[in-house]
Amino acid sequence: MSGDGDDFADLFGDKARPLGHGPARVDKRTKPTVRGKRTSEAAGPKFRWPDPEDPGCAAAEGVSDRQLFALRRGDPEPEERIDLHGTRKDAAGPLLAKRIRSAQAQGLRCLIVIHGRGQHSPLGEAVLKDSIPGWLTKGATGHAVLAFAPAPDRMGGNGATLVLLRA
Repeated sequence: MSGDGDDFADLFGDKARPLGHGPARVDKRTKPTVRGKRTSEAAGPKFRWPDPEDPGCAAAEGVSDRQLFALRRGDPEPEERIDLHGTRKDAAGPLLAKRIRSAQAQGLRCLIVIHGRGQHSPLGEAVLKDSIPGWLTKGATGHAVLAFAPAPDRMGGNGATLVLLRA
């Protein structure tokens, strides 16, 4: 600038201050430490529902529609039966989680969970049946489950759910 009052300090007077050197450089070779569990790990794996109107049929990432619909037909055959029919909701969730952990430890691949249709509940609601998707998709149980679907009629229909476990 030419000294005729057009340089920056002349325009802004005493308020003009030199800029700093900017933020400190970040070493891209080191990763920040994260404490505690990541939200996605605590919540369990992601599941997809092929039919949003049917919350009782879902699959984890990597399970094809073909595998899910085979499960819905009863393939593979269930190797163990978990009967929750008549169990109170507050006891049924932990019981289901415990039995799934046990089945997975034994190397079982497919289970059938009997929960009933809710026809005998005081309000006529399918309390256990409606709770099954949440129990199967969250936390440690969600990590053990690959897919689930209503059982075919010959195995209990809407009163039972087939569960495919991870190896």
